[in-house]
Amino acid sequence: MKTQKNITTIVAITIGLTLGIGVAQANEQIKAPAKAITITGKKPVKFNHTSHLELGIACAECHHDQQHNPRTAETIGALPDSGILQCATCHNSDFTNPKLQKRKIIFHTNCKTCHEAGLNGKKGPTKCSSCHIKKKRKAIEGC
Repeated sequence: MKTQKNITTIVAITIGLTLGIGVAQANEQIKAPAKAITITGKKPVKFNHTSHLELGIACAECHHDQQHNPRTAETIGALPDSGILQCATCHNSDFTNPKLQKRKIIFHTNCKTCHEAGLNGKKGPTKCSSCHIKKKRKAIEGC
């Protein structure tokens, strides 16, 4: 009886370690940018992947392929070039829907819709200054 219990314990620990190593390896391969990224443009925006992931928002909420199939962390991690994730790869002047040809409209539609709807009773920021980076004004000599 004691031997069977020991064997069961060893098997459980081995399975647990194997699964843990698999998860650790998967997490090493799939990493969102740790720091906030700046989405460039006329009015740049800081975006923090980590805070969104901590809320339980999946990569597929924003990222999809050309056929609009959601991209998972795994499919994103397998991409040869992360530049493929940029909206303008497909959403450009050749895109069939003219309303979704510009990044500004895409981000405002996607981000603001989600922020206004909220998650678990908590809404995201919707004011321009909440997301857009304020430009520092240069000091004028003599003032």
